[in-house]
Amino acid sequence: MVIVKIMSKWELKRIARSIGATPVVNLKTPQPGELGYAAEVTFKEISSRWCTVFRTENDENKLATIVLRGATNAQLEDIERAIDDGVNTIKSLVRDPRMCPGAGATEMYCAHMVGEMAKKDPSLA
Repeated sequence: MVIVKIMSKWELKRIARSIGATPVVNLKTPQPGELGYAAEVTFKEISSRWCTVFRTENDENKLATIVLRGATNAQLEDIERAIDDGVNTIKSLVRDPRMCPGAGATEMYCAHMVGEMAKKDPSLA
């Protein structure tokens, strides 16, 4: 059993969700249903900063951490905003099937499918 003290409420919820645990805010013995599972917990240095890394056995984990590096804080903030915009766009596309991807993605998919059909029918080549 590993116990980790985390001061950030947001990080606590995120880690608990990733390992299937329930956050316990008072000092009591956790119940079996509140415990999560991680195949490996390591403390390693990433980009000159020490981090606690939780790894699960299956690939069904719905969380990921992106480590950003940049020369200035302004550059890091711009990169963070761009990643946030991209993640929110994908979330919107997945949740609402009526939305179509932009920037020519639909047209590229249609061209790809026409090309695949042309390979199967020699009269279209």
